[in-house]
Amino acid sequence: MRDRKIKTTACVLLAALLLGGCGEQPIELTEQEEQTIVDYAAHVVSKYNIKQQDGIVRLSKSEETTETADTEAVEQPDSTEQMSSEGGDATGTPENAASDNSVSLNDAVAIPGIDTQYTGAEFATVYQQNSSYMVEPDAGNKYLVLHFHLENAGTEAVACDMLSRKVSFRVTLNDSVEAVAQVTILLNDFGTYQGTIEAGSGTDTVLLFEVPESTPEDLSKISLEVVENTVHKTCNL
Repeated sequence: MRDRKIKTTACVLLAALLLGGCGEQPIELTEQEEQTIVDYAAHVVSKYNIKQQDGIVRLSKSEETTETADTEAVEQPDSTEQMSSEGGDATGTPENAASDNSVSLNDAVAIPGIDTQYTGAEFATVYQQNSSYMVEPDAGNKYLVLHFHLENAGTEAVACDMLSRKVSFRVTLNDSVEAVAQVTILLNDFGTYQGTIEAGSGTDTVLLFEVPESTPEDLSKISLEVVENTVHKTCNL
C-alpha cells in the first residue's frame, strides 16, 4: 500500500510540473529538463521500494549466481596453461631440472680435517693386507677393491673414527652391478678405520666389494653411495 501511494504521488508531481496550474498554459521544458524529472521520479520510487535495489532491474538469486560464475570463469586463468607458460609440466616440476645429485668425495665422507682422495680400483680373487692376514670372497665371486688415501694437511693431529660413525658404502659399477662394502677386521678397512693421522701425513685404506666373477673388468664408471644416519650421499669416482 505504501509503495502504491509513493508511486502515485510521484506521478502526480510529474504531471503537475508538466501540465502546470488550472487554466494556465503548460510549462514548456527542454528535453534535458524532462529527462531529469523522469530520472528523479524513478529514483524516489526505487528508494522506498524494499523489494527492489537502486537501479532499473534486480537480478534473482539464481541469475546473480550464474553471472558471478560466468565472470569468474572468464577472469581465472587455467592453471595448466599458466604453468605451461611459466615452464614445467602439469605437476609443477620445472623443466631442465638438475637430476645429478652427486657431491664430492670429501663431502660424502665428511671427515673433519682430512682430505679423502680416491686413488684407484682393481679386481682381485683374494685380498692380502700383509703376510699374516688375507681375505677371500665367496665361491663364484671376486673382489672389487677401491683405494682411498686419507691426508692430514693441517698443523695438528686428527683422530679418525669411522667405526663409531657406522657408515655404510654401496658401489655401482657401470650402471649395472651393485654391491655393499664388506665389513672386515682389516686395519686399513676404510669403513672401520680407527686411528690418529699426524699433521702432514696420511694413510691408505680400502673398501672391498664382492661382485660376480663374470663381471666385466671395466672400471670406467664407478659411483659410491655413502649412508650415515639415514642420510644418503652419492659421489662419482
